[in-house]
Amino acid sequence: MAILAASICTKAGKVLVSRQFVEMSRSRIEGLLASFPKLLVPGQQHTTVETDTLRYLYQPLGDDMYMVLITTRQYNIVLGINTLNLIARAVADICDPSQEEIVLHGFDIIMALDEIRLANLSKLRTIMAMESHEEQIQEIIERNKEQNAKQELKRQAKLFDQQRRDNRSGGGGSMLSGGQIPTMSSSSMISGPSGRRISSSHEPLIAPEPEPIKHRGMQLGRKSIPLEIPTAPTAPTVAAPVAVAPVDMHSDVHVQIEEHITAIVNRDGGLEQMEVKGDLSLITKLPLLKVAVATTNSRDIKTHPKVDKKQFLANSIVTLKGSNSFPISQPVGVLKWRVVSADEDDIPLSINCWPSPADNGTMGVNMEYELTNEQLELTNVTIAIPVRSQPVISDIDGTYHWTFNKLEWQIPIIDASHSSGSLDFNVPGDDPGAFFPVTVSFACQQTLFDIEVTKVTTADDEEVEFTKSVALIPDQYAVI
Repeated sequence: MAILAASICTKAGKVLVSRQFVEMSRSRIEGLLASFPKLLVPGQQHTTVETDTLRYLYQPLGDDMYMVLITTRQYNIVLGINTLNLIARAVADICDPSQEEIVLHGFDIIMALDEIRLANLSKLRTIMAMESHEEQIQEIIERNKEQNAKQELKRQAKLFDQQRRDNRSGGGGSMLSGGQIPTMSSSSMISGPSGRRISSSHEPLIAPEPEPIKHRGMQLGRKSIPLEIPTAPTAPTVAAPVAVAPVDMHSDVHVQIEEHITAIVNRDGGLEQMEVKGDLSLITKLPLLKVAVATTNSRDIKTHPKVDKKQFLANSIVTLKGSNSFPISQPVGVLKWRVVSADEDDIPLSINCWPSPADNGTMGVNMEYELTNEQLELTNVTIAIPVRSQPVISDIDGTYHWTFNKLEWQIPIIDASHSSGSLDFNVPGDDPGAFFPVTVSFACQQTLFDIEVTKVTTADDEEVEFTKSVALIPDQYAVI
């Protein structure tokens, strides 16, 4: 290789960072760069100077530095200038052009200099970032786990506070009476792998009799048996979760319907995965209830083992078997469902991303969204696109926010009257794959599955006032 070294030095010739591509001592490279400023002729606009055996290609970096490429005189000067420009752009991606920042990020700059043979900025960025779709998705999963765990802890703390207040006021005194249920599902107190509440229909509704405490001596190395929670494996999470509002009990019964959607679409528009998981939970101050449910898909709904399944299938009424009663002021999962689809038309919101290279080293990107299920109303919609440089927005429906490596397209509401929109922008680069994965988050107070609670009554068929909360939560919604 005819390039001898690539360096960053001060205008006085002091070396800040240097990468030699041939065997060369430190004193030799320091001497070459110390003599470089003396070869410059003030007032000339050239970016190359030569000696008898060497050529210096240089470019100003900031106000007090030079980016210098030292080559042999036989090396193609056009290739040298292109390589110098590539290095300068790579350094600008890594840090600000100041001496302190150059020294601080010296190892990152040397790693970039090692890859200058690629002569392609997008590939160089990919190698420097050492990123993959799987790694990005895994990082999002971990962040979502932490956020969901914090939200679940806050929600549980509020439920415990509400339960203590009810117990002090006398509402919880019947919890110790015979035949009542201490808890209908321990899943409401356990966070699963995704950080959200797990509603399992295979947990006992009636708590077993407490075993007498056996006093034993100290035992070293004794391990507790971990609680195993059967859960289905989840796909990588690529969308930020939407927090569900905490329950404020203003009535005797609160109905909570939650659906979690996973939708992974490839960049060509093909559906990779779509899954909807839902559950219906109750929080009640009354021990005996009948809940009337309206649905056209009762056969696809799974009931808790302690729920009277025959009554549900025949009359769409949720009630417990025998003399069992609901726990007081605790969340109880009674129904759940799961829908898997391979039909692209079932996706509630379709996203299209069309990057196309331009002749001036930039990429023109056209983004489009369309609401395919016009029964839904999506609010606080955010479409996040990986963008490493400041974009130039030419057309947008909504607003945007750009950070160092992400462009967030924000739409306040998407419904039947505002069902589509677009975003056009330009950004430096030449790699169409750099704009994926595109992730989506939103809030929605409707469900995809056809289910509705119409009436709640006591065991004596006396109608009870109830409140209700409905949420469709995008756990994983992305175009990869």
